[in-house]
Amino acid sequence: MDLKKAHLYLYTFCRYFLATMIISYAFAKIFETQFTSQPSVYDKPIGSLSGFQLTWYYYGYSYWYGLVIAITQIVSSLLLFFRKTTRIGIILFLTFMVNILLMDFAYDIQGAKGMALTLTLMALFVLLSDYKALLKYFIQEPPLFQDSDRPMRMNKMSKIKFIYIPVVFIGFFVLISTLKNKFMGKNEFYGTWENVETAERLHFEAATTFQINRKNEFENFVNGNYTFTKDSLTLISTKTTSEKTAIYLKGKYKLIGTDLILTTKNSTQKFKRIR
Repeated sequence: MDLKKAHLYLYTFCRYFLATMIISYAFAKIFETQFTSQPSVYDKPIGSLSGFQLTWYYYGYSYWYGLVIAITQIVSSLLLFFRKTTRIGIILFLTFMVNILLMDFAYDIQGAKGMALTLTLMALFVLLSDYKALLKYFIQEPPLFQDSDRPMRMNKMSKIKFIYIPVVFIGFFVLISTLKNKFMGKNEFYGTWENVETAERLHFEAATTFQINRKNEFENFVNGNYTFTKDSLTLISTKTTSEKTAIYLKGKYKLIGTDLILTTKNSTQKFKRIR
């Protein structure tokens, strides 16, 4: 068996198969048969949406964004149909195909995983079939500006990057982790609690902020910041400028499993953790 000829046939088949299939996905976006949410989805709470519904609604929110993806797919398809432009075509193809593959598995898009995996593997086969040319261009070819093109001072200063790069990594790691602990830290209240009597939902959120929503209403009617000690909890509303009326709720609390019992001067309210 002539392996080189078999490689040629398989390589050509993969090129045409990839180019043909991706056109169908491109036109599906243009004619809005893809990324289209059903009317019932709009009435569901976001927390109840499946990965498929969430993804389709998100990508379908902007038609022109889907159109950009479709044009990119068509361009990659046209490039793959011709041998001389296959290299740039397959690189362009993989830039969105790998993202699609990851999205299908991350958001559990049923019925799409198999095809996405097949197209990605075929694209990798086409790419790696030409690995010598790619290796030569991306690795072995000299950089645009060589040492002889740059001032001597710049060549000497280039060694600073071995200090600069670790500083950037460590610096941003410390900065972001510090900001996360300060503003995104999760305490024992963090989450959504529902009043067992009124069905109002109390949301304890990042940066010690809170929101309260009435039953069947999406807009909050109270929001602000909260403070707490070992046994007391205070909700401070931001919708008023008066210091006296700024305290929306204040009292002693008890956390027992998924129950939050808040006792004020006038009443005792019980909340159940929803999430």
